[in-house]
Amino acid sequence: MRNFDFVYSGIFILLFVLSGCSNNLKTTTENADPFEGLNRNIFAFNKSLDQSIVSPISSAYVNTIPYSVRKSVSNHLEWMDTPSIIVNSALQMNLENTILASAKFMLNGLSFGFYDFDNNETKIDKKDLGSTLAKFNVPEGPFLMIPLLGPKTVRDFTGTVSDRQSLSNISSKSLKNLSLVEIPVNLVDKRSKLAKNIDSIYKSPDPYTKMKSYYMQNRRKNVYGDEYLEVKNNKSDLEFEKLLQ
Repeated sequence: MRNFDFVYSGIFILLFVLSGCSNNLKTTTENADPFEGLNRNIFAFNKSLDQSIVSPISSAYVNTIPYSVRKSVSNHLEWMDTPSIIVNSALQMNLENTILASAKFMLNGLSFGFYDFDNNETKIDKKDLGSTLAKFNVPEGPFLMIPLLGPKTVRDFTGTVSDRQSLSNISSKSLKNLSLVEIPVNLVDKRSKLAKNIDSIYKSPDPYTKMKSYYMQNRRKNVYGDEYLEVKNNKSDLEFEKLLQ
């Protein structure tokens, strides 16, 4: 545990060192990528791994497993992520989302999340430590391509590591073992849902740039919502006006 605490602290130090000083939302319209060379190499590795192993398994998963079973698996994986949503919703002072996520987690806990008892009627905003750090104006930092995990920012990668460790600390031994099994299952499940988007990215002239753009825009939209879209649209309008001058 002490070793992990040391690594954990180091990650947060790295976060602030790499992220710089800016905390203005307007800076999120830029794509800071000082490690592009390394990122491209890791992207090539991930792409090769995906096309040779993950994608074929994902296709077999979709073609052989009935939709109802795949839906149950997806429900369970989402249920396993709910404690992180509850904690981060509370940290972000989002009382409504905290209550809704808690209620849904307890209700669906009767089936360990495999069955959604409210038929997806309760809408919960996905929250993680990355979005919590953004709430407190921690800059997102440079873009990173992580082996196996894929695209992240420094801020979101820090959040991913922390969220995973938090779940491990509060889980029983049996739940930890189950979580280890679910990591590859979750990878295949997500790959099956994003198949069309990922295949489209691979067909583009510059798959790395398109992947980065796809991730950054979707992530910023999820974290900042309408505020990001307004800033992004205003900047696009300004750049368009410059072209007319």
